[in-house]
Amino acid sequence: MGWLALIAVKPLFYSVPIESFIWIIIGGVSYTSGIIFYVWRHLPYQHTIWHIFVLLGSVSHYIGILYI
Repeated sequence: MGWLALIAVKPLFYSVPIESFIWIIIGGVSYTSGIIFYVWRHLPYQHTIWHIFVLLGSVSHYIGILYI
Protein backbone atom coordinates (compact mmCIF):
# COMPACT_ATOMS: atom_id res chain seq x y z
CA MET A 1 0.00 0.00 0.00
CA GLY A 2 2.85 2.40 0.73
CA TRP A 3 4.31 2.10 -2.75
CA LEU A 4 0.93 2.99 -4.26
CA ALA A 5 2.30 6.55 -4.29
CA LEU A 6 4.33 5.55 -7.36
CA ILE A 7 1.22 6.35 -9.36
CA ALA A 8 1.73 10.04 -8.52
CA VAL A 9 5.54 10.09 -8.55
CA LYS A 10 5.85 12.33 -11.62
CA PRO A 11 3.58 15.15 -10.35
CA LEU A 12 5.15 14.82 -6.90
CA PHE A 13 8.65 15.14 -8.36
CA TYR A 14 7.74 18.37 -10.17
CA SER A 15 5.80 19.93 -7.28
CA VAL A 16 8.10 19.46 -4.27
CA PRO A 17 11.74 20.42 -3.72
CA ILE A 18 14.24 17.71 -4.63
CA GLU A 19 15.40 17.44 -1.00
CA SER A 20 11.86 16.65 0.09
CA PHE A 21 11.42 14.10 -2.68
CA ILE A 22 14.67 12.33 -1.75
CA TRP A 23 13.72 12.11 1.94
CA ILE A 24 10.31 10.66 1.05
CA ILE A 25 11.97 8.02 -1.15
CA ILE A 26 14.45 7.20 1.64
CA GLY A 27 11.51 6.70 4.00
CA GLY A 28 9.81 4.32 1.59
CA VAL A 29 12.99 2.33 1.12
CA SER A 30 13.43 2.15 4.89
CA TYR A 31 9.90 0.80 5.38
CA THR A 32 10.42 -1.75 2.62
CA SER A 33 13.85 -2.83 3.90
CA GLY A 34 12.36 -3.47 7.32
CA ILE A 35 10.17 -6.22 5.86
CA ILE A 36 13.28 -8.40 5.52
CA PHE A 37 13.73 -8.39 9.28
CA TYR A 38 10.01 -8.72 9.98
CA VAL A 39 9.78 -12.06 8.17
CA TRP A 40 13.15 -13.37 9.45
CA ARG A 41 11.64 -15.17 12.47
CA HIS A 42 14.82 -16.90 13.70
CA LEU A 43 16.84 -13.69 14.06
CA PRO A 44 17.09 -12.53 17.68
CA TYR A 45 15.38 -9.16 18.21
CA GLN A 46 13.97 -9.23 14.69
CA HIS A 47 10.82 -7.42 15.76
CA THR A 48 12.85 -4.66 17.43
CA ILE A 49 14.99 -4.25 14.32
CA TRP A 50 11.83 -4.00 12.23
CA HIS A 51 10.51 -1.25 14.50
CA ILE A 52 13.79 0.66 14.09
CA PHE A 53 13.33 0.61 10.31
CA VAL A 54 9.74 1.81 10.73
CA LEU A 55 10.94 4.66 12.94
CA LEU A 56 13.63 5.58 10.40
CA GLY A 57 10.98 5.65 7.69
CA SER A 58 8.72 7.88 9.78
CA VAL A 59 11.55 10.28 10.61
CA SER A 60 12.56 10.41 6.95
CA HIS A 61 9.02 11.27 5.89
CA TYR A 62 8.81 13.92 8.62
CA ILE A 63 12.04 15.52 7.41
CA GLY A 64 10.77 15.36 3.84
CA ILE A 65 7.62 17.25 4.80
CA LEU A 66 9.70 19.89 6.59
CA TYR A 67 11.40 20.76 3.29
CA ILE A 68 8.05 21.57 1.65
